Amino acid sequence: MDRRSLLQLMSVLGGSMALPSWPSTATAQEEAFSLANPSYARMYDNISGFYFKDDVWAKEARARLKWPTPGQPVHDIRVVVPADAPDTVDAFRKWSTDAKEIGIRYQVEQASQARWLELINKHQHGDIEVHPSILRPERIDPAEWLVSRAYGFDRRNYGEWVNEQYDKLIDLQTSESDKDMRLKYVKDAQKILCDDLYTCQFGWGPAIIEAYNAADWDNVVRVRGFGISNFNAIQSFIGMKPKGAKKSVRVGMTALLETTNIIAAGNNMRSIGRMIYDRLAYFDENLNTIPWALESWKQIDDRTWDIKLRDGMQFHDGKLVTIRDLQFTFDFMRKHERGIFWTANRFLASTEITDEGARIIRVKFKEPYAQFESYFLQLNVILPQHIWGNIMQEQKIADDPRQLRIDKPIGSGPFMFGRHRKDTELQLTTNKKHFSKPSINEIWIVATPTLDGLLGRLESQEIDFIESSVISLKPSQVKQAEAMPHVKIVKTDDINWYHGVVRMPWLPWRDYEFRRAWQHSIDRAFLVNVPWEGAGRLPKSNSFLVEGSPWNNPDVPAIPEFDLKKAKDILQAAGYTWGSDGRLLYPPADNKGFRDRVNRVVKEGYTWGGLKMFS
Repeated sequence: MDRRSLLQLMSVLGGSMALPSWPSTATAQEEAFSLANPSYARMYDNISGFYFKDDVWAKEARARLKWPTPGQPVHDIRVVVPADAPDTVDAFRKWSTDAKEIGIRYQVEQASQARWLELINKHQHGDIEVHPSILRPERIDPAEWLVSRAYGFDRRNYGEWVNEQYDKLIDLQTSESDKDMRLKYVKDAQKILCDDLYTCQFGWGPAIIEAYNAADWDNVVRVRGFGISNFNAIQSFIGMKPKGAKKSVRVGMTALLETTNIIAAGNNMRSIGRMIYDRLAYFDENLNTIPWALESWKQIDDRTWDIKLRDGMQFHDGKLVTIRDLQFTFDFMRKHERGIFWTANRFLASTEITDEGARIIRVKFKEPYAQFESYFLQLNVILPQHIWGNIMQEQKIADDPRQLRIDKPIGSGPFMFGRHRKDTELQLTTNKKHFSKPSINEIWIVATPTLDGLLGRLESQEIDFIESSVISLKPSQVKQAEAMPHVKIVKTDDINWYHGVVRMPWLPWRDYEFRRAWQHSIDRAFLVNVPWEGAGRLPKSNSFLVEGSPWNNPDVPAIPEFDLKKAKDILQAAGYTWGSDGRLLYPPADNKGFRDRVNRVVKEGYTWGGLKMFS
């Protein structure tokens, strides 16, 4: 019997059969991987090039699923950070030094932004995936972070945490149409997230502080949580007006596009791509949902909506945008895409054009769906069918559209892809036929690898704005910018955070007591007060939904305070010892308490569904 047939039989029998292990990349001499809950097999063993089907991932995971030998030191903690994130490097340098006091060793590696994204997307980043919040329109809804970073069935759950009670709450909040009940599920999920010590909030912030060339530009728009020059919130770039004859805006970034394929986008192309491809809905400066590529939508029942495409839209090559393009996009994403769009589109059951002349399509979801306006419409774009219709076959791509080569993206958005010199500069020209036509003629985005370099170019008026999705000025830099007569400083309330998620299935993270001790080894005040220069907040919890978010739950376990003595006491009580060189040593593999914790993974009272230890 093949695996698919076995899974189908299990579903009929209510999962009562024991699913055998998957050999995948294992050799005849190696024990195969197995899962505590076989239903998660569709995550681990169903995507080519990932998890069980990735030799690099399998080799790394296999080494951490073996019981320690007598006197074995705790594995070094490998962390990969982007080379353009000096604050993170400085923080981990301090935390690594502190950790040595309790016998823990780090391996901190720097990588280019592109390489870092490649590693985390392939789950080859080591022990801790570090990430700033990078607020996006779809991330205003709590599901984006609660699902993508922590849900057991999501590939962007980089720490591979599989807490069945948490996953059940995520399923419930997804389908709950009552806002008060959904808020309860979201708050309950945050409690588990914090209680199980999966995430570690290093700091809330940094604050959004921006500087721009006010001598040449007026009518910039401050968007709550985003600021004035963030490509995820393009209100300024649509609404700004020149004070003179200047019609070309120059924006500085530390890095340009990691790809020109929006489906493969990891960071910058996600924001710039949605200036090229229209979202279905957008938001105003107060984060209220507004129609965008859609003229309107009407709910039919708790699973069904009729959506109406805006009239008269054109793609950048002159072809009309039709309701068939929209239907094609939904169908293409459901069939092929398993990355950034999947979080929403996995719930879509069917699409039906009910009135082609009136540009109306009916979308039906598999279950009641609470995130239609705040997430589904914000996330999705419209792809031109005449370009994407046969692209998989033409480029001989089997099942992963992230591998597609898109040399010149063509959408219907307010800006068009212009001249592009990789890693140097990108031109976006104004789409004069767009329903929300910008006043400017073009945006030139220029790469400068450091913030100091960007400030220098702002001072010399080589650039007008600094793109702020991953950059915010520090107080010392504000003083520098305030000395420039043509520059104005703008501050915007933030709901940002910087966090790490640990690789839960691996030793030593499988041991809840190790996680508890490690959290006490993190001096969060150092990040906030030194690299951020006080322009941030000490986190009050390990939740993604920080204070200031309407979804924040203040009643969750508090952040473990920085206390190396307490960390050492916890480790000692849990059976850990120290070698003559000061290295932390694992408890003996036959230590019952240690063995029980490692097999359980999650805190007592919860249920683990992920990878099991080898025998």
